[in-house]
Amino acid sequence: MARTAKQRRADALVELARRAMATPAGSRLPEPLFSVLVGYETFAGRTCELAGGTVVAPGSLVRWLDEAWVERVVFDGPDRVKNVGVRTRIFTGATRRAVQLRDRECFHPYCDKVAEECEIDHVRPWSEGGLTVEDNGRPACGFHNRERHRPRPPP
Repeated sequence: MARTAKQRRADALVELARRAMATPAGSRLPEPLFSVLVGYETFAGRTCELAGGTVVAPGSLVRWLDEAWVERVVFDGPDRVKNVGVRTRIFTGATRRAVQLRDRECFHPYCDKVAEECEIDHVRPWSEGGLTVEDNGRPACGFHNRERHRPRPPP
């Protein structure tokens, strides 16, 4: 028997409440993280953009600032260390996050999977000497990452 959207939302709300009651006393509650992308246009105008692509007025984030974490990512700035983790094969840490924030979704033009749900793939493959640096990385959903490396049938 199929459930309606209202029933699914009600069940989800009950599950959220059940899990909240199971939290041990004195445990640390999750805190929101806002990745706000700021460029010259932001300073010249009155809007900014969240990492998910949502355009917001800067004032709408003010009420969250006392309990949220704010992530600062500077591309090509003087205090940004570039080439983090050159000797490793997997994109991790700051390098992975920089690629996610820069590209925001899978590299394939017809795919809109968000970067947080993607693998970070080398543009020039690691096996061919490609470095694990921001400039050589791009988000690829699981399907398009595997598809890229499959052999093509002859024409």
